Amino acid sequence: MVAHLLKQNNPTAKILIADPKESFSKQGLFEEGWNDNYAGMIERIGPDFGGANVAVDPAAMTLSIDGDVMDVDVCNVIPAMKAGRIAELAGITDGNWAPVNAADMSSTMDDSIHVLGDAAAQGDMPKSGFSANSQAKVCANAVRGALTGSTVFPARFANTCWSLIDTDNGVKVGATYEATPEKIAKVDGFVSQTGESDDVRAATYQESIGWYDGIVADMFG
Repeated sequence: MVAHLLKQNNPTAKILIADPKESFSKQGLFEEGWNDNYAGMIERIGPDFGGANVAVDPAAMTLSIDGDVMDVDVCNVIPAMKAGRIAELAGITDGNWAPVNAADMSSTMDDSIHVLGDAAAQGDMPKSGFSANSQAKVCANAVRGALTGSTVFPARFANTCWSLIDTDNGVKVGATYEATPEKIAKVDGFVSQTGESDDVRAATYQESIGWYDGIVADMFG
């Protein structure tokens, strides 16, 4: 999305992505989108080329990637993620995350505490807003059952993550999941394909708008 803006306002700009991971979600789709829409503008530097060895000097506005220092106009640093401090203070973290029981999102360390969304170490689900909303419904059903004795339905989870490559050019990845004794386990999944038609990509974008309107109404309506 930054490249989309720069293409219109500063087409000679360069975006460097220093990434310590070997791969990332929807990588083939993003790389296709970069090549098709923002040729020469975006470069990802993975761990094999120094993406895991990065230093930032805010005062000098420089970035060092594997010892190679360069000036930058904007540097967006995303630190390693972890559960919030409140989870650590509650004593429910193991490493960076808070492990939970998949059936009801209760903490494995304190069943009176429930954890969902990004903070939870729950298994196969990605850390997304769709995932958190899906987990919240399972959690709420379980808590209501515990408080009132009402029926608690088997846990079922779903997630879809959309990304916008260019105007009317959307891609997605998603899956359905079930609760097992060990974790939230993936049942099946889907992902957009490279080389899709403009009509398919436009339909995927419209689908994402529909989801956004629906989840906002679901959460705040």
